[in-house]
Amino acid sequence: MSAPDKREPTWNALQGASRLESSAGMTNSHHARWAGRSVRAHGRARAGFSVVEVTVMATILVVGVLGMVGAVIAGVRLVAVNREMAVAHEAARAVIERMQDTPFASVYATFNADPADDPGGAGTAPGPRFSVPGMTLQANDPDGFVGDIVFPDTAVGGVTALNESVVDARWGMPRDLNGDGVITAGALPGAYMILPVRVRLQWRGIGGNRSIELDHVFISH
Repeated sequence: MSAPDKREPTWNALQGASRLESSAGMTNSHHARWAGRSVRAHGRARAGFSVVEVTVMATILVVGVLGMVGAVIAGVRLVAVNREMAVAHEAARAVIERMQDTPFASVYATFNADPADDPGGAGTAPGPRFSVPGMTLQANDPDGFVGDIVFPDTAVGGVTALNESVVDARWGMPRDLNGDGVITAGALPGAYMILPVRVRLQWRGIGGNRSIELDHVFISH
């Protein structure tokens, strides 16, 4: 029985294997260097992109916060303005109701600007001006009151009296106020049957000077 062939590797085979290992080592080293460079380059690029992202996100966040703050301020301002208007309208309606509770024939004398004709004696009636709690006067307000009551009247001979010839489209004026079928210029002759009235409020509010006017027409029944 012959022994197995245990021939030693030849010099050429050893030299070839050495070249292959050397080539493989160089290739692996080359790949490792490029991989390292790629990772470092990617890391640098990634770091720069993150700064841009953070900057953009911060800008968006600031703009959003400022927008929210502006919306909140505008909302608070709107609530305050609406509250002022509600108070003003309520005050005007209260004055109209007070006039409705006054005997019809005495309404004008009770709420006009002439204290001499006050039904209870000179200076006893409330007159045309009134204040409203919580409302601020406008700068340089001429009479010191937020509210006033306006009638279609004029001063004639130093006496204030209703005048049918006053022009005011909202009241439908000129118009016959005493029912005699004639529109008289000057002081109204006789008693009125129709009495237009305007309640006006002027005040300094959140957004500056504001005003409302509420018109009403009293009719004798």
